[in-house]
Amino acid sequence: MNSETNREIEFVYFDLGNVLLSFDPLLACRNLANRFEITVQQAQGAVYDSRLQNRFEQGEISAEQFALSLRQQLGRSEAAMPTADVLEAISDMFTPIESMRGVLGKVRQSGCRVGLLSNTCHAHWDWITRQKYSVMDFSFEVTILSFQIGSMKPDDAIYQAAEQAARVPVDQILFLDDKQENIEAAINRDWKAVQCFGGEQAIGALQAFGVLGESP
Repeated sequence: MNSETNREIEFVYFDLGNVLLSFDPLLACRNLANRFEITVQQAQGAVYDSRLQNRFEQGEISAEQFALSLRQQLGRSEAAMPTADVLEAISDMFTPIESMRGVLGKVRQSGCRVGLLSNTCHAHWDWITRQKYSVMDFSFEVTILSFQIGSMKPDDAIYQAAEQAARVPVDQILFLDDKQENIEAAINRDWKAVQCFGGEQAIGALQAFGVLGESP
């Protein structure tokens, strides 16, 4: 990666999953299995293999519609599988990446504005904001979430929304995401973008682009 000058980056977008918080979909499936006496395979099939989770993150369905569809797939009643319990089970799968503590503030101190650009659903976002994670104890200038926009990375519409909200030339945006397809979509729009995970990789990318010094 070639070193850049900080002046070339005016806005930094962070992905949420695997950049600021790690997550484990298998844990979500185990939560469902343990709470509702189904198998992990049944949970996996109903939530992920059916693409129900994708529809939730896309903003196509509400939280209640998500839970209703899940109950219908599993043949359960609302009394046996309450919506609130379903949403809690699928959301309790995140762990903060502690080495990212303070990094967002350091990026802001460098003179860059900071945003969040994430594929996520209402339930996950609600759960995360209730946890009071120190790594998330930060006020983003811009928060772009797929379920609110109605578009998921790597589709163009969510990047367009992020560009409009950032209010800087697109080649002055730096984006860190854990999925290469999302990075390629950003680069195709003339963003600066790096595929990485939170921690040393993310910090190294910020240093390489001159956003952070050697000791964030």
